[in-house]
Formats: sequence, C-alpha cells, structure tokens
Amino acid sequence: MQRSPILALVDFLQHLATFVRIADAGSISEAARSLGLSVAMASRHLRALEEHLGVSLMRRTTRHLALSEDGTELLRRARALLAAAEETREVVRPGRGVAGRVVVSLPVSLGITQMSPLFPPLLERHPRLSLDLRFEDRMVDLLGDGIDLAIRAGSDPPDSPFLVARRLTTLRRILCASPGFLRKHGAVRSMEALQQLPCVVQGPPPTRWRFETPDGPASVEVDGRMRSNNVVALRDAAIAGAGIARLPEWIVADDLQTKRLVRLLPEIKLVAVEVHAILHRDSRGSAALRAVIDHLARDLPKRMLAVP
Repeated sequence: MQRSPILALVDFLQHLATFVRIADAGSISEAARSLGLSVAMASRHLRALEEHLGVSLMRRTTRHLALSEDGTELLRRARALLAAAEETREVVRPGRGVAGRVVVSLPVSLGITQMSPLFPPLLERHPRLSLDLRFEDRMVDLLGDGIDLAIRAGSDPPDSPFLVARRLTTLRRILCASPGFLRKHGAVRSMEALQQLPCVVQGPPPTRWRFETPDGPASVEVDGRMRSNNVVALRDAAIAGAGIARLPEWIVADDLQTKRLVRLLPEIKLVAVEVHAILHRDSRGSAALRAVIDHLARDLPKRMLAVP
C-alpha cells in the first residue's frame, strides 16, 4: 500500500527538525534530551533523513558531530523551511499570535544596559514567543552558532549575499575626559592635539578617530597606554584620568551631568555608529523574527533619545 504523501511530508519535516537540533547541539544525546526523544529515536531520524537524501550529513569526530558539506547546505535550507512551516501553521490558527523561540546575539554593554529592558514588554505582548539572549561582542556565525538574529553596532553592515541587515538606530559618540586629566594636560583645542595626548582606545592599534567637519571628513591617529574592547571599561578609565575617550553618548550621559567627565571639542562631530539587526536571508519569512526586529526598530530609538 502506497504511503500518503502528507504523512511522508510530516515524517520528512520531523527528520529535518531533529537534524537541526542535532546540528545545533553537536550531539545526538543532547538533541534527544531537548526534544524529549530517546537517543535511539533521534539517531533513527538522522539515519532516515540521510537514507532519504542519499548523502552523509554528519561526520563523527573524537568529541562531537561535525557537519559535512552537504549537511551544512541542508542546515541552511532546513532552518528556512521549518520557519516557513511554523509560519504557515500560525496563519491557519487565527488569534494565536506570534510563536516560537528566537536566539538573539547582543553586544555586551549596549545589550545589557539599553536593550534588555525592551524584551519583557515584547514577551508580554506575545505569550507564545520565547527568547534566548546571548551577550557577546565577537562576530558570530549565524548558522554555525545557532543564532537567529544578531544585533551589532558598526559603521557598515556585513557585506555578505547570505545576510540581510536592517538599521535599528544611530548612536552618537563624543570625546570626553575627566576634570583631573584636563587640569594636568590642559585644554584640548583641536583634533590635531589628540595625537599628542594619551587616549583610552577601543580595539587593536592603529586607531583612527574619524570626524565630520564643515570642511569635510577628517581623521587623526590616536594612541594610549590603555586599550579595551568594552566601552564600560573605557568610560571607567576616562573617569579615573587615564586619557581622552571616544564613547557613545548614552553611556556617559550621567557622567557629563555630574561633571565626572567633560565633553571635548563639541563643535566637531564624530562619525556616528549604526546599529543593525542581522539575519540570514532565508529567515526573513519568520513571523517571530519579524516581531522581534520590528519591536527593536520602534522602541530602541525612543530609548536612546530618552537618555539624559
């Protein structure tokens, strides 16, 4: 008796879902536990999928499972197919709203201080939505790290045909230093003076700070004895008098009001930083992802404008 095409499709989707979970976990046993399956059943799903497709999807190493080339390609397409299947299911279930789990990678300082408070209202609005927030400043591999959405602050979105970026807001930056630093080194009267003064600097050398002046773009190379990849550490160093800092306005707003820091060269505008939501192009159909991105695009600029 020939098997129903609908049942065959259901089985295929179940095999795919198990494969994606195994790929994310890097372990059949971990995937089985998260899915509520026995290890034997999870292995059976993977084996059935490989037999159906006629390819090997994973290779065993001494410590975990690694995707084959075919497995890597299937993982990308499987995520999109499962997201579309979930969205289709929601379409025919009116009134149920957005549902699903979204894994979001966020920059540490901006994410914790400015973005974390935005998520509870989103969950309140969508009771069947769940979020997994991961705070990290490194560049992530969306597929390889199991990330649905990455929020990153930078001048330009990543240049990749496989990724889609949506601008969420613009972060203004300013130059500042402590009153004690200025008493020791004197007033800063020009961009060129920055080259002769100690700065607290983000990232590896060499470092150029870029400006927008009435005469057009300009930049100066700066250096100092303290560098960090974290803006909170740079702010604390500036307050302690370690040097001049280039920092986002949102993180030093209170310090400027309380005079712990003094703004320098206010007449010169630093190049701003764009904050983007980055996702894989095949994930654009996910209703849950759209809900998260739309919420951030609407409420993050409001929060940044509310910074004193």
